[in-house]
Amino acid sequence: MRLLGLSILVCLCFTPAFAQNLPWSMASFCAIVNPMQHSIAGRLPMFLWNFPLPRNDDLVKLRDTGELRRAIDQMAARGFVPTVEMGWEWTPAGAMAMAKTLQEAALPVCVLIPRADFLEGTCYRDCKVWGDGPDASQGNKARKWPCLPLADTKAGATWLKEQLKPYADAGIKVSAVWFDDESLPHPWNGCFEAQKGSKDCSAAYAPDVLDNFESFKQYTCQLRARMFSEAAADPIHAMFPGALAGNYGDFASSQACPFVEPGGAIYPPRDIGRMDALMPSAYANTNLLPRYFKPEDIPTQEKVDRIYFPLLLRTVSTCNANKQPGKVSIPYLSRFCPDNPDPRLHFGMSRGLYRELLRHVWMRGTDSVYAFNLGFPGSGVSAELSLESLEDQRATLDELLAYREFVDRGKPMNFATPTSVDAPVVWSGLQLDNRCLVRAVALHSDPIEVRLTVFGNKVFGFSAPPTGVTWILRSNGSAEKIASGLM
Repeated sequence: MRLLGLSILVCLCFTPAFAQNLPWSMASFCAIVNPMQHSIAGRLPMFLWNFPLPRNDDLVKLRDTGELRRAIDQMAARGFVPTVEMGWEWTPAGAMAMAKTLQEAALPVCVLIPRADFLEGTCYRDCKVWGDGPDASQGNKARKWPCLPLADTKAGATWLKEQLKPYADAGIKVSAVWFDDESLPHPWNGCFEAQKGSKDCSAAYAPDVLDNFESFKQYTCQLRARMFSEAAADPIHAMFPGALAGNYGDFASSQACPFVEPGGAIYPPRDIGRMDALMPSAYANTNLLPRYFKPEDIPTQEKVDRIYFPLLLRTVSTCNANKQPGKVSIPYLSRFCPDNPDPRLHFGMSRGLYRELLRHVWMRGTDSVYAFNLGFPGSGVSAELSLESLEDQRATLDELLAYREFVDRGKPMNFATPTSVDAPVVWSGLQLDNRCLVRAVALHSDPIEVRLTVFGNKVFGFSAPPTGVTWILRSNGSAEKIASGLM
């Protein structure tokens, strides 16, 4: 497994969840997110989608004054490393200023390329065969769909190398390249119908692929993995040996443990090819809620928490259960993603249960977390909630690092998740030789008795309260309850 080394040693405050009075600034970041108490040297740093720094040429000015280095050091002390962003209002000079400053600080240089149509816009740019049909993602507006098997991954690799060449020329050692590609190839929104309905397109497919949607979905999953391997992973690994490559939403799935999205979509077997990072998306997104509430229902925080928790844990667990040696898991998590405009459903996760979710995520084979935190003005999420979610991420990892040997070398013991929103208890654990670090939590108001059989035939029983409990279990039958201040 390749790790990005973060060679720096690195109060919990409550604020109203949706208050808007805290500015989006580094001062606010430092006020809410506490420094790490345990070193994460040798581990992946944590990542955040939004941080209170510019992306444009203002970064050059901040670098010249030393403010950029101070901000980077402040984030690193809290376990986070900002990315070199190549999207939105970014500029080449600003991105290079960030890259150089990170390298001077002896921190990983991780480049983010948030081009949503990376594969579609490069590998199909010169495609000669197209199918016509409506696009459900565009209100069924008619469009031309490229013939998916005719992808030119060399064109994608050429485009990517051009984007990364300035860093190589400047002597920057890029440690990772993250993508946010959410476009073709995929089976959704009319793509299947357009491919099948075009005589020229359908002729390019192997027999049986277009027989039904499920066959086509499996084909596109495998095609996507191959295209990312050739257009992204291979050029990245050639240019920057040891660098990681990962794309938002990427997952592994198998017949034994199919990957399940929060919305319930189940995927056929697939791996991520030569890409390095599993990056499943598990957001407390208000779009998940309508099917659980009738129009006359009154949602409450308690009810919403019981929905979000099992759905998000299931997504991370079904992905991590399929993590292969040499790969890393960096799920995207969000405590509140307000995509549904219905004011009745304006709920994220409560802070306590979001922390509990993070603890179980960390204990199920996760190497880092990429926070989709929003928080900037106009994002729909307050700066307080955004930064609190980062503190939650930091604090839960810090707690676990008090028992770092389990985190670094322990084997996940459980990937099972609740089968309904009314499940009574959840547990996770890491086994290291003749010891286990186990966490259990009751998802309702009363403690639940838990009985676990480990080490082949040793049975341990203990009570799991709604606030959660952590034990160290040993093969000799002894058990040690961890002080309540931890976990």
